[in-house]
Amino acid sequence: MTKPTVDLTFLKYKSSIQEPDVFDSFLSLGFKQANESVEDVSSWWTAGGVILHVKSVFNSPSGIYGLGFYSNEPDGFQEIEDPNGFSLTVAGEHAMESYLDDSFDRRNTQRDPSELLNFYGLVYNTNNLKNTIDFYMANWDWKILEDEEDYILLTSSNNRSVIKFVEAEKNAIQTAYVGVKDIKVLRSKLSFEDYNIVDPGRSKLNNYKLPAGFSESIINNYNLSIGGRNQNFAIEFCTKNALPNLDLIFSQRFAFNTLSQTNYEKFYKTAESDLL
Repeated sequence: MTKPTVDLTFLKYKSSIQEPDVFDSFLSLGFKQANESVEDVSSWWTAGGVILHVKSVFNSPSGIYGLGFYSNEPDGFQEIEDPNGFSLTVAGEHAMESYLDDSFDRRNTQRDPSELLNFYGLVYNTNNLKNTIDFYMANWDWKILEDEEDYILLTSSNNRSVIKFVEAEKNAIQTAYVGVKDIKVLRSKLSFEDYNIVDPGRSKLNNYKLPAGFSESIINNYNLSIGGRNQNFAIEFCTKNALPNLDLIFSQRFAFNTLSQTNYEKFYKTAESDLL
C-alpha cells in the first residue's frame, strides 16, 4: 500500500496569556491574523507562505505543541498525536478548506508582500528516537537523508520538507527553519527590531561560488552563515526566541534540499554573549 506524501505546512503554537508581548513579535515578523476560531481561543496567522495556528493557553508556557502537514490525498483529514504527545493535523487541500470554512471566521484574506516563503524544516528533540522515527516512517512517505548516532534526518519524498530528529532528554520542538526570498532584506529589517540574533563569527568563503549580490564581506557584515557545498548551499541567520521558546533559522537556499549541520553548530555553540 502506497503511503501518502506529506509536507510541513504550518506550526501549532500555544501562546501563554502571561506573555502578552508574543503578539507584538508576530507583528514584527510580518504576521497578520487571518481568522479566528468559532469554537475555542485560537486563530491563524500568516506571513507570506508561513502559517501559524495559535492557541491561547493559561497554565502552560508558550511554544510549539503540534505540526500541520499537507497531504497529497485531497480529501484526507487526520488529527492525531505522535508518540511524544505532539498534535498532528494531516489534511489534503479539499479537506483543509472544509475544515477552515466550518471552524473559523475569516478576518483578513489579503496577504501583504513578505520576504518569508514557508516553514520547510524543524529540529525535533525526542527522548525516544527509535519509536518516533518508526511512527513517522510507518504512516507517511519519508526518506532518511542522514542516520547519525544522535540524530536522524528525514525528508519528504518530494524533498520539500526536512525534519531533524535529535536524541535528547526532553521532547521539544525548539527550532524551525523559514525559507526566505532575500535574506539580506530580511536581516536588515530585523536589525531595527529587538531580536536576539546570533553572531556566527566570520567566515572564509574561498570554496563557494556565491550568487550575484553576495560577497564574503556582505556575508560577514550581515552576520550571516553559509553551509553546504560549492554550488549547493544555504545562507542563514538564527534568531533565538524569535517567539517565546521558539528559535527561527531564516534561510535562503541555493539548490540545497537539506539542513546545514555546519550552520546549526555555529548557531548553537555560540555563547549568549555573542547574541547581537
